[in-house]
This record gives sequence, C-alpha cells and structure tokens, in this order.
Amino acid sequence: MERDVLQVPGVSHVLIHIGLNDLGLPGFTSHPEPGTLPTAEDFTAALTALADRLHGAGLTVIGSTIGPYRGTVHEGYDSETGQTVRREVNAWLLGGHHPFDAIVDAAAAVADPDQPDRIRDDFNAGDGLHVNDAGAKAIADAVDVTLLAL
Repeated sequence: MERDVLQVPGVSHVLIHIGLNDLGLPGFTSHPEPGTLPTAEDFTAALTALADRLHGAGLTVIGSTIGPYRGTVHEGYDSETGQTVRREVNAWLLGGHHPFDAIVDAAAAVADPDQPDRIRDDFNAGDGLHVNDAGAKAIADAVDVTLLAL
C-alpha cells in the first residue's frame, strides 16, 4: 500500500477489491495456520484498519464486495466455510455499517442471478473462479464514476 498508493503523487481515491486467495488457500501467507480460514470478523477488522489508514492519509476509500466462486475447478477452493465468510463480509459491506465512503457491488455484477454464489456462464473464464473479459467489463461498469467526485 505504501508504494502502490500512498507514494503515488496525485492519488485521491482508492478502490479496495478483495481477491479470493484468502478464502481459497487456507494456510497461505496472510493466514498461516494450516487448514484455517480467516473469519468474517478477521476480514472486517482488516478492512476497517485499512480504510482508517487510507482515510488518515486524506484519501477517499471505496470498498468492493467479494466475487462469487462456487463450483470452481480449483481443488479445495470451494468450501462451505469460505462461502459463508464471503457472504458475511459482503452483507457487512452492503449493510452500511462499514468504514468506506462507498461500495461497489462487484459480486452482483458477475453473479448468476439464479445461483448468486456462482459466476454467470457468460462471465466465467472457464474455471469458476476468474472472470473473462466480459466479466471484467461488467465489474468495471459496476463502478459508478460519480464516486470519483466524493
């Protein structure tokens, strides 16, 4: 964050978009206990600390929901615990009791309306985890550019 945000001249806004590795790769570097996942409380505490630090630097901070990944072909990624944490964090983000100046609902932009834990077929890169170019465009289109006036 120091190099990529705080040291960049002219930065005024930051969009925080959480990837899925913390949910899909338990025991990875961010949560080193093998076989454990961060809880929704871990995520919300970390996101709050991050937003507070960025606000302290005078930046506008926009959060983003965690995208769907049910049915991914990547072995071990799709756990009930991970899905629950994703839904709980997204509910917190969308519920209005968060430290962000605004929220982009990236998950809704690419979710299958009939199965919201899955990426829509036409936005799926083929592995159930990553979006294709059309999915990336849908996420970009979900960003209300008027947020840059905040």
